[in-house]
Amino acid sequence: MAIGLDVLMREAAAPLDCDCDRFYFVRHGQTAGNFSGVVQVPTIPLDETGESQARAAGELLASHAIDLVVASPFKRAYDTACAVAGERAMTVNPNLAERLFGELMGTRSAELDWTKSPRGGESMAEFIHRTRTGFMQAIAWPGEKAIVAHGGNLRVIAAGLGVPLTETSVSNAHPLLFERVGGAWRMTELAIA
Repeated sequence: MAIGLDVLMREAAAPLDCDCDRFYFVRHGQTAGNFSGVVQVPTIPLDETGESQARAAGELLASHAIDLVVASPFKRAYDTACAVAGERAMTVNPNLAERLFGELMGTRSAELDWTKSPRGGESMAEFIHRTRTGFMQAIAWPGEKAIVAHGGNLRVIAAGLGVPLTETSVSNAHPLLFERVGGAWRMTELAIA
């Protein structure tokens, strides 16, 4: 696991004040970079496993009342979002892209320190602000939404909603349902058969 993710979640814990009461989140399917444990470039595609995971997430969510899928522009998330959207409306929001790590792209993700600001990349504070902005833009659309993005985005959003994450909730293409119940947010991991 990368260094500083606990700091990321602490820094992102300022409450997100949003009007919606539910949304779905899906992290993109697996890539060769995920499998080999490297910090990925935006253009890396899903691998065969990731394509299968994206299809499975799309099949599971096909019976859910989702009106709009909002995707990161990175290829791995965009392709996963296409599988989730099927015939539904879909849009892309660049603010939901994964953090840009500049010169650290291609390095081992286990050695990545999220608290550092790499040359040619974003600071942690910039990433948190951008993700929070993208989330608020995504949920402002009418109807039920599904956000398809990245593990870093998921951590920022969950921290802002006060929802703890599990090891499986950050898995590739694992659909999550976030709902506000009695004023507090909760997350349900939807099971893929």
